[in-house]
Amino acid sequence: MSAHVVNINDRPDIEAIIERPSVGAVPGSERKSTRYLGLPDDNPLDPQQAPFAFYIRRPAGDVTPEHSHQANRIEFVIAGRIEWRERGKDPVEYGAGTLTYVEAGTVYGYTVLEDATILIVFETAPQVSEYATEHGRL
Repeated sequence: MSAHVVNINDRPDIEAIIERPSVGAVPGSERKSTRYLGLPDDNPLDPQQAPFAFYIRRPAGDVTPEHSHQANRIEFVIAGRIEWRERGKDPVEYGAGTLTYVEAGTVYGYTVLEDATILIVFETAPQVSEYATEHGRL
């Protein structure tokens, strides 16, 4: 296999077509975007071929509800600051230059405290396996 070389500026924003449980697809704005950096013939909404990489921008105040993935997740915060929430643990704030590794099945959510740019890479197909609220699963 040859090298996969991609530039975020060559990839479309898929934010407006991402279906989220109990929310559906929500048209994005210039301030909120998701770009899939995987192979061009792969489905960005249900990728099946490595690399499983996403470049996201989120505005301050954006909330990602509790959920988990069926794959280990590596996140690198390029810019901004977030509050990370993981079930059973105290919230943690971190910002630009921070790398996190989250094992598959970990239930987490986060709130963007300052406009953020984040690179997320999954080790295998990243299927969302749970969305939850403080009152249970959605």
